[in-house]
Amino acid sequence: MRNRMWLSVAIMLSTGVVAVAEQPADDKAVRAVDTATQAQEVSTDSATVVSIIYATYFHGDVRCATCTKLEAYSREAIEVGLEKEVRDSLVVFRTINWDREENAHYIDDYQLYTKALILSRVGGGKEIAWINLDSIWQLVGDKEAYVNFVQRQTRAFLAAPSK
Repeated sequence: MRNRMWLSVAIMLSTGVVAVAEQPADDKAVRAVDTATQAQEVSTDSATVVSIIYATYFHGDVRCATCTKLEAYSREAIEVGLEKEVRDSLVVFRTINWDREENAHYIDDYQLYTKALILSRVGGGKEIAWINLDSIWQLVGDKEAYVNFVQRQTRAFLAAPSK
């Protein structure tokens, strides 16, 4: 019975991550991420809560060349530079359009005033901590510095203890 539960968890995790990777801005993908999060929080020790880091690029309907570059560099930094963490479902990259009615709350939630990359730790069914990597705007002219910054910040956020 216990092996079946873990097999179910593994299937839900792999399904959720694939959906996010293929269609990160789609509402169905966001729901799949939520399912993956809930599945990952299952533990053999009820006191142990596994957290997941979401690297979310927020944008609106209007997107310039720099804005799309910010998203592309962020995606590459996470999905290529943190490939093991993504594969292990510890880090998930996604994009969210705040101009969609159902996503407008993120503007207040994260005090967004422009396109942004937010790292968010979720565990036990709730957000534990978040950080705005707003320095990406200063680094967008130097891809290598940008990617290194995002990877360093994400690894540090991942290593920080859950509270």
